[in-house]
Amino acid sequence: MQMTVEKTWQIPNRIEALADIAKEVSGWLADLPLSSRAKYSAGLAVEEMVTNIIKYSYDDDREHLVGIRISVDREHLTLIFEDDGHPFDPTQRPAPDIEKLIESKKIGGLGIELVRRMSDKMSYERAGNLNRLTLHIRRLEPDDTQFITLSSLL
Repeated sequence: MQMTVEKTWQIPNRIEALADIAKEVSGWLADLPLSSRAKYSAGLAVEEMVTNIIKYSYDDDREHLVGIRISVDREHLTLIFEDDGHPFDPTQRPAPDIEKLIESKKIGGLGIELVRRMSDKMSYERAGNLNRLTLHIRRLEPDDTQFITLSSLL
C-alpha cells in the first residue's frame, strides 16, 4: 500500500499573497522526510509558477484564486497548480537562449526552464476553464544519504 501525504492551498492572484504562501509551503515541507534538493526545488517551483500565473494569466483586476496542491509519496513530490487564467502550456515553451538573455541583461525569462530542469516530469492540461500544470520532483537524489522511513509519512 502506497502512503501519501498531501496539502492544498488557494491564494488570490496577488504578488503580496505569494510571500506568505511560500513560507507556509516551506514550513510544511521542512517537516517531511525529503532531500534538501527536493525541498528547495518544490519551493522554487511554487514561487516561479505562481509568479507567472499572477503576472501573465489575467487581463482584469478581479480576484482569482490560484490552487496549489503538493502530495508526497514513496518516490516523488507531485505539485499541481491550477488557475482560471488564459490558456498557457509551459511545456510547449521553447528553452530560452541563455547567451542572448545574458547579453541583453534582461531580467527574467528563466523560471519555466529552471522548473523544467528540476522536475522529472512536467505536464499540462486545460480542463474546462482551468490550466493544470503538474510537476513530479524526485524525493531523493541517488547520492543523498538522508535517512528516510515511510512511517514518517503518516
